[in-house]
Amino acid sequence: MRKINLLKLPTPLEEIRIDNKNRYFIKRDDLTDFALGGNKARKIEFFLSDIKEKGCNYVVTYGSVQSNHCRITAVAAARLGLSCLLILSGTEKDISFSGNDIIYNLAGASIRFCEVNEVSKTIEKEMNNLRSKGFNPYFIQGGGHGNLGTHAYVEAYKEIKQQSEELNISFDYIFLASGTGTTQAGLIAGKTILGGKEKIVGISVARRAARGINVIKDSLKSYFVEFYNENLIEDEEIIFDDSYVGKGYGDIYKEVVDSIKFMLTNNSIILDPVYTGKAFYGMCDYIKKKNIRGKNILFVHTGGVPCLFSYGQKLKIFL
Repeated sequence: MRKINLLKLPTPLEEIRIDNKNRYFIKRDDLTDFALGGNKARKIEFFLSDIKEKGCNYVVTYGSVQSNHCRITAVAAARLGLSCLLILSGTEKDISFSGNDIIYNLAGASIRFCEVNEVSKTIEKEMNNLRSKGFNPYFIQGGGHGNLGTHAYVEAYKEIKQQSEELNISFDYIFLASGTGTTQAGLIAGKTILGGKEKIVGISVARRAARGINVIKDSLKSYFVEFYNENLIEDEEIIFDDSYVGKGYGDIYKEVVDSIKFMLTNNSIILDPVYTGKAFYGMCDYIKKKNIRGKNILFVHTGGVPCLFSYGQKLKIFL
């Protein structure tokens, strides 16, 4: 599958200090080195190739006001000389110029705001509007959801396997922040293709388990049917833990902030409060509750560092 190469890969995979009960490693996809990096950067390479192959000249996508996906999409579109429209859930008053939204504007993206329940209608309206003006728009689902996004993390899993072999390490668990589920679906698909044995644990940052698991199952089925003409993972156990969502997406609580402080002071690695901080806390608590010992554990740092700077006032409460 073709992609437009924008990243410096492979990203580092290194050992970190957490406790003496297991060996812990981190996959530094925050260092994908494109517009502050993250898992969305891996995905955009494949979407951009598809955009160019289809002759599209306007990129449209959707996300929250502080969307890592929208940040990456806006910068990637600008890099290739494509116009970009971001449809954001919220209102103009939610723009604080303190995180990802700074980069939207620096990249020159156009922005439309809408309520969450108006997203589908707004997308349809804006796509039709662009077509009526003579553009050939291309829509990317929020979070880079879809088979191309899934494939990006099939490739990432292959990268992890190669690095683990070089380190002579066999991972027992892979943990990550799971939002739309595309990244987790890609890792599971990669595991299936290469015959891996790890348990892949998604720590939900927003969705409840029933919906999250169903979306991942649908993503896996869609991916394998398109590229392998069969559903290869009907019996795959999908671990999607919603115990750490709190009050919902973007909810910040003390344990998340404590996790960010721990990683910064012990490993000099920055997590964010929306995705990786919540997932890191979830991983540590999951391991404690399950009494997991003597294992090799990998945490995938999926990026999102700009979110740290947009939630400063909420973080301050717990410092």
